[in-house]
Amino acid sequence: MFCVFHSLVPHTVFGDEGSIAEKVFEKHKATLQRTEIQSVLNIFKVSEVPTGLTSEDIRENLNRIGADPEALKTLVEDAGVQALFNDAEFQALLQDPDALEELIGLVNAGWLELLVRKIPISGFGYLLLFIIIAVTLYTLGKGADWLVDEAVALSTRWGLGKAVIGATIVSVGTTTPEAAVSVLSALQGKPGLALGNAVGSIICDTGLILGLASLIAPLPLNRQLASRLSNVQVGAGILMVAACFPWSSPAKVFSAGGVLPQFVGIVFVVLLGLYIWQSIRWAGSMPSDTEDTEDTHAEEGNTFGILAKLIGAIAIIVVSAQILIPAVSVMAERIGVPKHIISATLVAFGTSLPELVTAITAVRRGHGELAVGNIIGADILNVLFVAGVSAAATQGGLQADGQFFQFLFPAMLFILIVFRCGIFVSGDQLKRPFGVVLVATWLLVTILSYVLSIEMH
Repeated sequence: MFCVFHSLVPHTVFGDEGSIAEKVFEKHKATLQRTEIQSVLNIFKVSEVPTGLTSEDIRENLNRIGADPEALKTLVEDAGVQALFNDAEFQALLQDPDALEELIGLVNAGWLELLVRKIPISGFGYLLLFIIIAVTLYTLGKGADWLVDEAVALSTRWGLGKAVIGATIVSVGTTTPEAAVSVLSALQGKPGLALGNAVGSIICDTGLILGLASLIAPLPLNRQLASRLSNVQVGAGILMVAACFPWSSPAKVFSAGGVLPQFVGIVFVVLLGLYIWQSIRWAGSMPSDTEDTEDTHAEEGNTFGILAKLIGAIAIIVVSAQILIPAVSVMAERIGVPKHIISATLVAFGTSLPELVTAITAVRRGHGELAVGNIIGADILNVLFVAGVSAAATQGGLQADGQFFQFLFPAMLFILIVFRCGIFVSGDQLKRPFGVVLVATWLLVTILSYVLSIEMH
């Protein structure tokens, strides 16, 4: 949903007041839509936005600057942003390739997410921000309560294990918004962002969220079902890496990277349907983990009503998360938290917040197997659904640059294998010591990514 602030973008700072790019962005973000940025790039003789908008690509294109003042004037008049043309800071911005590059990085970093929804959070006062944070925290909690209740009711009504409901229906619901954002990113010329969302979410979901959930309370397991689902989880990760690997030129894997082709994305979508079907088959062949005390709620409404409430609960969680994270980010920035800390924690964390709230609520209410199923399912769907649909919708596929093979893919596979080994040795519960291992693994990966200046989402 939100990608990390572009860690490779240089910061051109002018005194204590911040950079030209930051000033212009804050003052004019209501008008600096992507179309205007693209048009400015066109005037600078850049035919198209470079794939992924990396610093190297942008700098290479900006070397061909040849701005036409009259064309620029026509652009801003046609776009209805005449104020930008008259603004001295914007004029200075156009004369500084580094500052222009930083502005593009700001736009690419996802800070316009709420602007698209017409919620100008950055302009709110402290009191209003506090109210927004309090209300969204409350709605997150209530939405998670309703989601767990309806998921358990559906599990009882259909006679399926809670882990399967979590790994299929709940996971589809919590990853659908992320899939939509990733598809739009790919269609808008940012395929690396779509793939980065999938990989970063897997790392965060498996290490941080499942680790925290098992620290709250031991998570019960149907070991046979969990092992099967975990095998699919690890297999999906390996399949994505293998599909992206440049088999025709393996020597260039760490420099040029590879591509997740469009046809492979279509295959992933087909495999998604097979995964859901097979999960239901596996659950049907095993004893249900539903309890008699849950039958009353399940009988209160029909299946359609339960599904409608479940979808509504997921919508509440997702919308609340997309409002909460920017509000907390703005509040943190105002009280002096460095931007790189905000981007490395809150912004990156926003993608996985629905899974976190669902997992904690499920554990708190004694349905730990639902939390385990949701995380395993979310990981699988991040490959087959998020990356798959994004690749299938993009003619050129999803670009995986060298950083994916240098760090992100190995980190993802490492944390998945750690989790798989944990299931193998844990018996019928994921206990607190294993939660410590998962959280420590996530912390190690996150610290290394920051040290190496690699984006986690």
